[in-house]
Amino acid sequence: MNQPTKSYDHLHASSLRISKFHFLYALLFIVQTIIFHASKVITPELLLKRWFAAASLLIVTTGVWLFVRNKQNGPAMYRFLLGLLILADIAFAAFNVYTQRGYASKSVLLFLIPIIVASALLSRAALMATAIVAVAVYSTTAISYFVLNFNEGYMSELYAEVGFYSGIFLLTAGLLWSTVKKHR
Repeated sequence: MNQPTKSYDHLHASSLRISKFHFLYALLFIVQTIIFHASKVITPELLLKRWFAAASLLIVTTGVWLFVRNKQNGPAMYRFLLGLLILADIAFAAFNVYTQRGYASKSVLLFLIPIIVASALLSRAALMATAIVAVAVYSTTAISYFVLNFNEGYMSELYAEVGFYSGIFLLTAGLLWSTVKKHR
């Protein structure tokens, strides 16, 4: 009987902390957007898209945070809410990669955030599934940008970058699992 309570407490505390960190994540993105706009690095169209992306992430984060604050939720609800944040993080990372030149984007790093969030679920299946979805979305985003903006790079570079970062996502999931499995 202690195990469900321990799992419940862990999921509640992790979900609350992760949702709070997501507010900081959105704030950092907003500050970057303001700096880019003030220095005329981005177009007005991209500025609008970035504000929509930030607002979307904040809406999901706020909803998750509000539900998590209600301690009447069970473990299944916390898993669902973390899953919702993971999906929002993957979509947010894909938006950033696409709007920052596909495989040449430095925003590929953002795909590590949902993988890290998935480690809070203490489930190897959830962690690997998140990494696999990140690989699928990243590779689709990078290839889409390449196809729609041909002549901005070399095909060999595209596949080398996509392969390398996809491997890094899976490696990160494996490393995280090796650290969290002993805390189960």
